[in-house]
Amino acid sequence: MTEAGLVYTVRDRSILLPHYKRLFVEPVIRFLPRRLDPNAITHAGHLVNLAGVVVLLAFGQTGAHGAWPFVVTALCLQLYNWCDNADGAHARRTGRCSAMGELLDHGLDMLNTTYIAYIAAIAIGAPPLWWTALALVVPAACAVTYWEQAETGLFSLGLLNQIESVTMLTMVLAVTAIFGFSAWDAVRVGPITARVAIMGFVCATASFGIVHNVWRVARVKGASTIVRVAPIVLFEIGVLVAAASGAMSTVAAVTIGTAGNVFFGLRSLAMRTAGERPRVERGVVIGAALVWGLVAWRLTDHAVGSSSDVAGSVIATLFFGVLAVANARDARREVVRLDREAAARAVK
Repeated sequence: MTEAGLVYTVRDRSILLPHYKRLFVEPVIRFLPRRLDPNAITHAGHLVNLAGVVVLLAFGQTGAHGAWPFVVTALCLQLYNWCDNADGAHARRTGRCSAMGELLDHGLDMLNTTYIAYIAAIAIGAPPLWWTALALVVPAACAVTYWEQAETGLFSLGLLNQIESVTMLTMVLAVTAIFGFSAWDAVRVGPITARVAIMGFVCATASFGIVHNVWRVARVKGASTIVRVAPIVLFEIGVLVAAASGAMSTVAAVTIGTAGNVFFGLRSLAMRTAGERPRVERGVVIGAALVWGLVAWRLTDHAVGSSSDVAGSVIATLFFGVLAVANARDARREVVRLDREAAARAVK
């Protein structure tokens, strides 16, 4: 690997990001101790976001516990958002930018995007199939963005990005906290409820982002590159079809789909860190074949029980989980080496 593996171009067209940094990040980071490790801010943001989704999963799914789970999660979400934008600013301010910091930020963002998808599904009171769709397509968009970065060296973020998504989600959490889930059925946008309109908008924009990522890569690198991302797309579509057909429960579909997304995202990140071209991931191909085989089994009127849900969830979590951890470990070793070399050059 060479250090060129870490060189890439960022194209961030976020509408709110410049204003957010100017109003909420830059005035505050000057009060942070210069000795504070920027990576500690990254870890803190991740842990706070994780705490928020755990609170909502445990106490918010039925609305029986009142407003507090949604309020707590909204606060956690905003604190995470601040940390995610402050870590890099603090690193630049203190001259402590590092390859490790970049890897940590991007790697944890793959998990944070997954948490945000879960929060969105619970906050809006999504029905089971919509729950699955949100939990799959939003993290998949993040994973495919990492794949595009590994393929072309371009990290492209659209007009509606993290700040916009977190702001919208915080508003949804606030409405549910104040008025309850029924508010989303009471308000209509033409013939459809506000709940369906919001869920459809989120899934549509994330899906469009995936298609746009793939199109940009194919335009630059050629149509043959599509074969390298097709397996994860087919895998996630298969999981959604399995949930719709009754071949998988909602919990199993979300678990299996999440495992695949996180692996593919971290794998793409590891390949980019190593300066290597992405390849067809055989594990994802096998996973897609198994999922579609299960769908075919169910559609031919064969019974599918809870045992297949448990087995599929455990196998997918272990298989993709081990591979994801291995890729994260390898990427970490490389960036540690790069940081040591950078430190040695600075001394000279």
